[in-house]
Amino acid sequence: MTSYEEEFLSTGQEARRLSIALLRFIQIDDPEWKNKYQKYLSLRFRPALSTLIRDGDLTRIQALCSFAPVTESALNSFIDVAVQNQREEVLSFLMNLKKDRFGFHDREFTL
Repeated sequence: MTSYEEEFLSTGQEARRLSIALLRFIQIDDPEWKNKYQKYLSLRFRPALSTLIRDGDLTRIQALCSFAPVTESALNSFIDVAVQNQREEVLSFLMNLKKDRFGFHDREFTL
């Protein structure tokens, strides 16, 4: 167990726990800890993804979206966050994710 894992277990500050989980969930090779981080991030999905969008960390966004469920309304709010923070690459990923999972039912594109 590294100092990150020890701090993750001992800290009472949710912001610090979130920060550690976001850093370590794709770095760690231990399947037990990977599972713990993924479970924690699934429970704290909205603040986790919002933080990654603001940071522009597309690699971690893609990894997080691969195991954590996202609703259409949540995805729409994340798209708004990406627009507000001018994260075009992240916005492109989120728009494609929306198209693939939910489609665009609120628009009609007839000629």
